This record gives sequence, structure tokens and C-alpha cells, in this order.
Amino acid sequence: MVRESEDDELKERDLAYQIAQAVHDRRTSLGWSQRRLAETAGMRQPHVSRLEAAKSLPSLDVLRRVAEAMGADLVVSLVPRDTDRIAGDSTSRRTDKVM
Repeated sequence: MVRESEDDELKERDLAYQIAQAVHDRRTSLGWSQRRLAETAGMRQPHVSRLEAAKSLPSLDVLRRVAEAMGADLVVSLVPRDTDRIAGDSTSRRTDKVM
């Protein structure tokens, strides 16, 4: 059985990976280097590299700046888990990309 703190750590790593993948995908679709993204977002290239390597969860301010630099909207949503649904709620669970 996975302990709660280990489960939280796994969830945080998964979220960091999803963010990293979204940033990388958007950056490469624009044909940008990490350096160009860093300059446009007002940060340094090693910071972009760490973000894309999912080394840690970026702050909302960093995510906002990165999204703005790449001409993207930052979307954050809270989606009920299937186990939290109220009886009779037929809303289907959807997975939203972070960016």
C-alpha cells in the first residue's frame, strides 16, 4: 500500500510532468528554442530547461508569464473525481490540459 505522502509526491510529479510536456509541446510547435522562450518570458534559459524537465512545480506567476510569452491561455480547472460525484450527476469527467 502506498503511503499518503508518497501518493501526494507521485501526484505532484505527474502534474509537473504534464505541465512540462504542455510547455515543451507549445514551444516546439512555435519553432522556438528554450532561449527564445526564456527571453520572451523574462527568465533565463536554465529555468525553462528545468521547467521542461519537470524538476519541480512552477509557480502560477511563472506559468502565467510562459503562457503569455507563447500566446497561450493558462487554464486551470477543478474536476470532480468520479468518487466525489453526487448521485444522479451525469457530467462526464474530462481531462483538461494545463496549457
